Amino acid sequence: MNMEEKLYREGLEEYPLGWVIGQNIFFLVYFGIGFIGMLPLKIYGFPIISVLYALFLIIMPLFVLRKHLCTHCYYYGKLCSTGWGRLSALMFKKNSGNYQLVVKLAGITWMLATAIPIVGIILALVLDYSPSNLIFLILFVLLTPVNFVSHKKACEKCKMRFICAASMAKGD
Repeated sequence: MNMEEKLYREGLEEYPLGWVIGQNIFFLVYFGIGFIGMLPLKIYGFPIISVLYALFLIIMPLFVLRKHLCTHCYYYGKLCSTGWGRLSALMFKKNSGNYQLVVKLAGITWMLATAIPIVGIILALVLDYSPSNLIFLILFVLLTPVNFVSHKKACEKCKMRFICAASMAKGD
């Protein structure tokens, strides 16, 4: 058995479609709560923070990370836990990204995607308290560990878990 066969011998060939759909619905709800919670932060009536946050989520996780992470993944062109391996194959050539760059960018991207809404919603509450915004903050904070747990569970079933820079299950 060669090294590659050893690395990839365990784990799912492809994730179940239900898992993929559920993961993406969760992301839409989770990041949507963050987006909506920051809507009160406006300049001249324009919700600038929410719009910049949405642009960040489109550019970084959906394009930059797909180019630099997914093009080097076992699941390139396949259903990974989010289905983004297939998305990546539609947009980019295999191994076309810079894997070393993504090692740095992945953690920063997900940290910002989580921290920006928390800070933004707190700022919105300080500037103009609203019970609905307090609910958005509580929901976002409560869903944050769900996001991490579901990511870890997905990583535990991944064929790349022992070598992926973004894996949360390397030691498992």
